[in-house]
Amino acid sequence: MHKAELLASIQAKDKAYDADIKLVRVPMTKTYHTALTPDRHPFAYELYVSTCYAFDLLQYGGEANVKRAADILEVVVARQDQDPSRSTYGIWPYFDEESLDEMDRPDWNMADFHGKKLALILKRHAGLLSPSLIGKLRGAVYHACQAIIIRNVGPHYTNIAIMGALVTLLGGELLGQEEIRSYGERRLRTFRNYTKAIGTFSEFNSPCYTPIAIEELHGIYAESGTAGAVADAEELLDLAWHMIAKHYHPATGAWSGPHSRTYSTQLRPNEKAFLEHALGRGQGQEREQAHIRCPEKYRYLFTSTEERYFTEPTLKADETGYQNYATTYQNERLSLGSYTLGSMWNQRRNLLGYVDSGAGNAVSIQLQFLKDGKDFCSAIFTGVQSRGRALFGFNLATDNGGWHQDLDIINGRFRARDLRIRLLLGGNAANAELPTTQTGTGFVTLIGETALQVEAVVDRSDYGELQLQVERSEEGLGLDYVISTGEERDFDFHALERAVWIFELSLGEDRPLPAVDIQSSESWVTASIQTDDGLAAIAVPQKPRKTGELYKENKVQLPPVLLKQMA
Repeated sequence: MHKAELLASIQAKDKAYDADIKLVRVPMTKTYHTALTPDRHPFAYELYVSTCYAFDLLQYGGEANVKRAADILEVVVARQDQDPSRSTYGIWPYFDEESLDEMDRPDWNMADFHGKKLALILKRHAGLLSPSLIGKLRGAVYHACQAIIIRNVGPHYTNIAIMGALVTLLGGELLGQEEIRSYGERRLRTFRNYTKAIGTFSEFNSPCYTPIAIEELHGIYAESGTAGAVADAEELLDLAWHMIAKHYHPATGAWSGPHSRTYSTQLRPNEKAFLEHALGRGQGQEREQAHIRCPEKYRYLFTSTEERYFTEPTLKADETGYQNYATTYQNERLSLGSYTLGSMWNQRRNLLGYVDSGAGNAVSIQLQFLKDGKDFCSAIFTGVQSRGRALFGFNLATDNGGWHQDLDIINGRFRARDLRIRLLLGGNAANAELPTTQTGTGFVTLIGETALQVEAVVDRSDYGELQLQVERSEEGLGLDYVISTGEERDFDFHALERAVWIFELSLGEDRPLPAVDIQSSESWVTASIQTDDGLAAIAVPQKPRKTGELYKENKVQLPPVLLKQMA
């Protein structure tokens, strides 16, 4: 963050700072972990935001800023659980109004997030703070390191695996604790080896979390005195930047899918700013001094309109028992990306497209499975893609959640008013003419000069036939396949004998959708299409079953061109 942005960030938090409480008061937006609700607590004093504010104040400098930062840090450190006998040892609650014991499942990631900022404060700004506060900060970093070591997150949890390595590496170096430092070094090496074995991050292609991974890796690269960790961080930084660059779509300014996790289908301002900074754009000499940089060898991908078409594995199949491939296709007008497998929860983008609709307006195409208007993670996606064409289906899990697979478990039994499958045309869709026609079980929509076609080719469920509907909302245009709607009713996936829906989609193709060959038995449905890249197919069981079973039993056949590419 350069000086002007740092000042703007500080000034925004200045307005929310309470000089009596010595914390920043923010609108209540969190939905995970906290038991506080916006109706009862529309605002709350957030500890991590306050820690970041203190860090920024010290970065900017000045006597008044240092004094305020010290005041904040005194409060933040006092809120950490420093009792080694407790299960929440070393972590912080989200809010000053809510203790760890009062939370709906405390968030152990807070040891990593706070620990990182406090370690960097000790390393960069210890000379500005009193010996008493320095002692407290050292203690807080020690406790955070212990919490991280006790938890011992595996390498599959990309960002926390890296962040925990950063905290323990720097913490061990600063505290003179070799056991902590060596743990951080081993943790990063384990993550590097795990990631190299896959060929990419398991938290794959995430617009919100890949920049964080880069920031943490850069922190190790720039701040650690451990040579082996610095070398590992440099190697992982290269991998991360290549992943971003090859997915960036210059025509729409979009980060192409699929996305393992994201909070927005369109890039958020902070994500755009991260890329702008890293590419050295727009701020003259001051920008040129930014530390985090995209390697020169990948920068051409942020402007090139060349056709791109690739697929890659995203899991260690020997660990999970199954593989999930990610395919991306781009040309000068559009991009389409998809997984072969995944839950339809709200942070996941299993099938995602972007189209230049003209005049610099980009329209996004997001596949959703909705329960009462919210993304529904008990729906399991299976798909295969050949350039701008996709064949995909859904079946249902009996042991998963509603809006979250851990925090909202419903185990296939719930009450709801509405279940539907939607292709949401968002982004600049509200400003674009999107003429849409419905023919039988399909939709055809024109996005600028680009045609989007989708058709339901298998509709087998005990809920009856799908009903087609076009719905306009603030989010955009929904091309909907309605499974059930009306009065609230009971749903029980365990009682279903069949529930499977398969679709064919084409983006940017003027020719009609190819015929889909459907083969079925009492238990299974197989759908296949002939593409320019060869045969592509999916096979899925009709009866709902457990998530792990579906992940292992839902099958795909990638086009031979993509299989050859990976060989």
